[in-house]
Amino acid sequence: MDIEQQIQTLIDDAPDETTGQAISLVAPLLKEIAGQLPKEHYYIVQSLGQGWVMTTLRGRQDPKATKTVVYAYPSLATAAVGQENNPQMMALPHPSTHLLFQLLSLKQVDSIIFMQEKGKGQGVEVPRTMLEQVLRQQLKQLQEKPPTDIA
Repeated sequence: MDIEQQIQTLIDDAPDETTGQAISLVAPLLKEIAGQLPKEHYYIVQSLGQGWVMTTLRGRQDPKATKTVVYAYPSLATAAVGQENNPQMMALPHPSTHLLFQLLSLKQVDSIIFMQEKGKGQGVEVPRTMLEQVLRQQLKQLQEKPPTDIA
């Protein structure tokens, strides 16, 4: 499913019309960020109850500084590393735009780290606060634009 289809699925599956309209407003931002990621789908390790596995990271310089992240893996094989002997965990695929949209509502998660294939670097971190800030700026610009259909 390409990014356009992902956005349309988000809109179609919205619980109500207001949420669908909100998704339409943030769609350009979701497309832009998802378009910069190497993959269109990522695997998230989660519990059998569908709860995403969150990891708390500590700062090297300041061990008191922490952040909570969710890792998104580019393949089932990379997601499974370290989970082979844990029957309570599984990895399920998620479209990249859906992960970004969900990040906006996950207040306990600071970032999603979109991992790359083995040996190709660390990963791309998308902080929730950055996503919220860019979204606020986009919404502000939309509010400031005069209507184009004035008769």
